[in-house]
Amino acid sequence: MGLSTSLNTAVAGLNATQIGIGVVSQNVANAGTAGYVRRQVSTTDTLGGNTVSTSSTAVQRLLDVIVQRQLWQETSGAAYSSTRSDALSNLDQLFGAPGSTTALDSIYSKFTSSLQALQNDPSSYSLRTGVLDAATQLANQLNTLSDGVQTLRSQAEAGIADGVTKVNALLNSLTSVNASIVGKPNDGATADLKDQRDRIVAELSQYIDVKTSEDARGSLSISTSSGTQLFDGRPSVTFSVDEHPMLSAGSQWSTDPTKRGVGTITMSDTSGNGRDAIANGTFRSGAIAANIELRDKTLVKAQAQLDEIAAQMSSALSDREVKGTAATAGAATGFDVDLTGLQAGNSVTLDYQVTPGGTTQRFTFVRVDSAASLPLPASAGGDANNRVVGIDFSGGTASVAAQIQAAVGTNFTVSGAGSTLTILDDGAAGTRDVLGVTARPTNSVLSSAGGAAELPFFVDGGRGNAVYTGSYDNGSQLVGYAGRIIVNPALITDRSKLVTYDTTTAAGDATRPKLMLERLTQSQRAFTNATGLDGSTATTSQSITSFVQRVVSSTGQAADTAKRLDQGQQVALASVQSRFQATSQVNVDQEMSTLIELQTAYAANARIISTIKEMMDVLLRV
Repeated sequence: MGLSTSLNTAVAGLNATQIGIGVVSQNVANAGTAGYVRRQVSTTDTLGGNTVSTSSTAVQRLLDVIVQRQLWQETSGAAYSSTRSDALSNLDQLFGAPGSTTALDSIYSKFTSSLQALQNDPSSYSLRTGVLDAATQLANQLNTLSDGVQTLRSQAEAGIADGVTKVNALLNSLTSVNASIVGKPNDGATADLKDQRDRIVAELSQYIDVKTSEDARGSLSISTSSGTQLFDGRPSVTFSVDEHPMLSAGSQWSTDPTKRGVGTITMSDTSGNGRDAIANGTFRSGAIAANIELRDKTLVKAQAQLDEIAAQMSSALSDREVKGTAATAGAATGFDVDLTGLQAGNSVTLDYQVTPGGTTQRFTFVRVDSAASLPLPASAGGDANNRVVGIDFSGGTASVAAQIQAAVGTNFTVSGAGSTLTILDDGAAGTRDVLGVTARPTNSVLSSAGGAAELPFFVDGGRGNAVYTGSYDNGSQLVGYAGRIIVNPALITDRSKLVTYDTTTAAGDATRPKLMLERLTQSQRAFTNATGLDGSTATTSQSITSFVQRVVSSTGQAADTAKRLDQGQQVALASVQSRFQATSQVNVDQEMSTLIELQTAYAANARIISTIKEMMDVLLRV
């Protein structure tokens, strides 16, 4: 090997070690920099005759790509669980710890205790005042909780809009960085750009779940777990959201734009074609997905629970039960029921037994005064054992009977005349046996001659102090009722009506206080599946007291569950981060060891160059 060849080899080695020393210095300088991936120098050797020399030097980042992709998935999951946990924790604080002074169940218990005291001494003016004060506090608490739930929904709406803005900005920022990487050699500058690109993807994964791949040129491609392409050298889609800043209980999601009261996310491709990203299920993890779920499901269910409490309290105190009287026609048996006093939202129930088998089932027919209110919304509830059907009463009793007949089928015979509805079974066929027909009209007056003990204790303050009937005309009265419920102002003006319900009621009569207490604490009432306390889709039967306690406790349990899930997700994220850092994080001790090796190699190459110089000097002097 000639001197010139040796010199070239030594110079190439010197350059390689110099680059390596520079990389080590950069590693050490960035040992604590977030997102920095450790580098190392990779050299390519060439063999020419009997000579081995370094032909090229590349700077490579040391990372496990598979673990990195898992890290981004876990980051999305952590952002999702953290967002849900924070919101449910705030909701739990609104409801209060079960049994605490400010908790809903405690305030409800204070109201029922005041009724118990009034029952024991109905003539006491101070006890009547105590009942109204406790009831006002309860109504105010329901108003406050309803406002709080809608505030949380509005915050989720804002979180969706903010997340969409961030996603668009991050996808756009990827374009220039990615273009600077494509086709470039693996040097220090390219490594820095890849670190920058990874940091952008890591931040993007907080808002939406991402899957990445890289082609031979180094260009990045990003999609979601739902299969939506987000980025392929440039943004594949652009997101936009029509944010609704202040949400109310009636502001709910719908695929029908004319019925939708909240913002949706439109996903437009490069050709300008738009799709609804929420309807298509584009977001499955990350902060945006969590906020969508909170806004459209979790917090809507919380509002439904509050509305159900308010509605059940109102109906329990104001609705009468008018049981049908036995009726026959040949072998068919059934009942006549008087529909007088039935208002929009009031119901008629048909209980029957299926034979053979003996199972008991029910139809609930809900009055509406306009065909435009049909069919009833899903919030009306019902299940296989209690089918809820809306009936248009605007056409008179005969029309009502015809609609009910169509709903129940040929196993029953339905007819109507005047204000009387008659429902009979199928007689000799014996496949259906009518057990009872009951109308439930709302008592709209505080007292009257020969009046009922029921009273409109609570009214709808947002609808001109209207009596609550559960009407579906002009929108469901149930939705958002917890935010509008107030104590009847007429009752506050004349507190004697807490006891007096007809012209002959004595001041010390305990009938009305006793009825109110029993209806609120003991009577079993049907609660719709919209409340979803246990995840069941069936209508449940329980007392209002029990339901209030379950709502408060289930809210706390949901918050605890979300917190535990978040903690578990954070542990999983930390575990993947640790695995990723084991490869990519700078270890200063390791870098010092590498530096010593490079310095030794540098010195050896320098010594070769020095020796060659000395030999050349000798040759020149010969």
